[in-house]
Amino acid sequence: MKNTLTRKQKISAELLVGLFNFLLAACGTTPPDDVLQKSGQAAIVFVKENSRENNSNNAMKSNRDEFYPGSDIFILSPIAPTGELTNLTAQYTRANINDPRNYGAAADPEVSYDGKKILFSMKVNRNARWRIYEMNIDGGNLVQLTDQAEGDDMDPVYLPNGQIMFASTRSGIVDEYERRASPLLHVGDRGPNGKLVNVRQTSFNQSHDANPMVHSSGKIFYSRWEHLGNPNKFPMFVINPDGTRKFVMYGNHSPRESGSRVFLEPRELSDGGIVCSVMERNSPFEGGAIAVIDISKSDDNLTFITPETSPFNNTNRPSRAVFKTPHPIIDPTASNERKEKILVAMSPFPVNTGEEEQVDYGIYVMDKDGKNLRLIYNDPGYNEIDPVPVLPREKVPGGVPQVIPMDANVQAGLASGRETGIFFDGNVYDRAPNDGQMRPDPNFTNSDGVKGQARYLRILEAIPLPVDGNRRGASIGNTNLEKQRAVGYAPIRPDGSFSVEVPANRSLHMQTLDENGMMLVNQITWVQVMPGEQRLCTGCHDSHDRDKIINDLQIQGDKTVFNTALGKVYDSGFHNAVNVLAHPAARPDTVDFFDKLRPNRSNTVQAVFNARCISCHSAASPAGGLRLELLTSDLSNPDEPTSVYELLTGGNGYRTARNAQINYATEAGARRSPLAWVMYHRQLNNANNEDFRPLNYNHTQLWAKDQYNRIDPFLPQNRDLLTLIEWIDAGTQYSNTTGY
Repeated sequence: MKNTLTRKQKISAELLVGLFNFLLAACGTTPPDDVLQKSGQAAIVFVKENSRENNSNNAMKSNRDEFYPGSDIFILSPIAPTGELTNLTAQYTRANINDPRNYGAAADPEVSYDGKKILFSMKVNRNARWRIYEMNIDGGNLVQLTDQAEGDDMDPVYLPNGQIMFASTRSGIVDEYERRASPLLHVGDRGPNGKLVNVRQTSFNQSHDANPMVHSSGKIFYSRWEHLGNPNKFPMFVINPDGTRKFVMYGNHSPRESGSRVFLEPRELSDGGIVCSVMERNSPFEGGAIAVIDISKSDDNLTFITPETSPFNNTNRPSRAVFKTPHPIIDPTASNERKEKILVAMSPFPVNTGEEEQVDYGIYVMDKDGKNLRLIYNDPGYNEIDPVPVLPREKVPGGVPQVIPMDANVQAGLASGRETGIFFDGNVYDRAPNDGQMRPDPNFTNSDGVKGQARYLRILEAIPLPVDGNRRGASIGNTNLEKQRAVGYAPIRPDGSFSVEVPANRSLHMQTLDENGMMLVNQITWVQVMPGEQRLCTGCHDSHDRDKIINDLQIQGDKTVFNTALGKVYDSGFHNAVNVLAHPAARPDTVDFFDKLRPNRSNTVQAVFNARCISCHSAASPAGGLRLELLTSDLSNPDEPTSVYELLTGGNGYRTARNAQINYATEAGARRSPLAWVMYHRQLNNANNEDFRPLNYNHTQLWAKDQYNRIDPFLPQNRDLLTLIEWIDAGTQYSNTTGY
């Protein structure tokens, strides 16, 4: 299906140009070069998305819940308003379908390294799944690369070693917030017939991982939704193609970022930097500004090259265009300072009337600094997005990426069926100051005389909810933390280092603990190791870790010391390893407050109260006004929390010594929760006991002491105490069990 621009489209395009004159002050008024036609740029491919009537206020539409039938991939040659336009996918998305509402859709074009093929995702009809396909540049020789029964596949990219990486919801879990299917990164080999084989998951997250891009270094840059607990961020991450060395690139702890901005659609510039779209979480029409990230810098390294957008709402709507899906391109005929251009989707409609206006994205080109914005193509009936130059990779900014070989330890781990990896941290006290949490004191003297406030590490594993999972009790908690369980513990050495073996291919996070096993710092990102991976960090959330990942450096300093540290890897206790030091309490444990369907379960919080507390804190005569005994009515509705849970997590049931009312279990963790203070008969986050008010009984008598007369929660006889601590530090969830 070929055509050139109609007279009506040309007139509409001219009108659109008039509408974005307001951008000239920001985008520059230097006389523009001719459109790329003169430089010999043969063609671009892009998507004509049939979404003009269906714009949403959701910046990260990464799992394809919204479907726009009749969206297709087109090629424009040459790259000019007068170029010839050809629909490459209509023969697949509309074949034998009479009702346009049932048409399929194509998206995510990516051109092969030799410039001869297009990798993309497609849904062949309304009822089909999104799958990965490949076709020739002319739309012929279609090959379906993925065909599994469940999930949707999208965002494919070519890897320089011949593999294909893509995002997919085939893992079958939903995200932590909106309960939508979570796309995560996968990689597959090319089989003899071109289809993908040996597909395996390479990113593990409880929200979304999307928009992978292969950097010239061989690393994968991608957009990640971070929603562990209260943070709700969309930073840029980096990972190796084999799933190793995942780390944040920009936007998680960056000084300028409050967490409201979303970083999407990364592409590489000639200097190795990243151009991407930046928008607010609730930006209309999935659009925002275009910015450049200088990855050679560690902190304030974001530069906007188009007008920065603000949150869009009915009372504050700036008259600004919205941009998305940038892609650099080289104009060899331009002057050196203007040689690098950026293809971009842009809608010039001013959105300031207080109404939900429609946008009309078209394909434009501008200089790398955002100046000289020019129209290439616009069809007022569609949104044109995702422009990609049809060129061999060596002629595209960044060039052909390096090949990063699979990590030898991971290769061996996969071959042997290993299910673990290793985390080594050089110093937990080496922390970034801007994540809003306390900084443990390395000079703190503990009751056993050992220096260092951080004594233990708790490893927690996410309990993902399946797409078809039962939501009973899942959203009830005193914090925004979701279902999780403690899989084990490890000691932190006096110098702040630790080495610990943890489960591979899981979403994990860690908490540094004080001598009482209570949380000091909560890691607010999901981390992972691949089977056999030795994950090395130099500190928590510090920029030099990121620099090491970018430059692919190895551990610096005395390798003998490093090897000795790895030789003392501590088993976290998640499996029954032989001849490995482990706390007796370090075992997989899913702590629920109470299980109404199995009321006699022995490892719930209520079971601890039943065994240890209700003789005094009964319903008939609750000591200190605290009732910990269930009522008959508590067993009637399995979907509702018990009255004891509500008393502890709400209602401000504890009156402090300064006559303030606070909850017994608080979102700040066990150290700041009166329930734990009562158990230790002192305030745990303040040596002066300014807020502690005892309940007429010294509850330390309930627990065993060590040789320092200290309550050690890791003693086997104190397992009930550790259950209470774990429950509070893991977010005071009512249920941490999938399916309940």
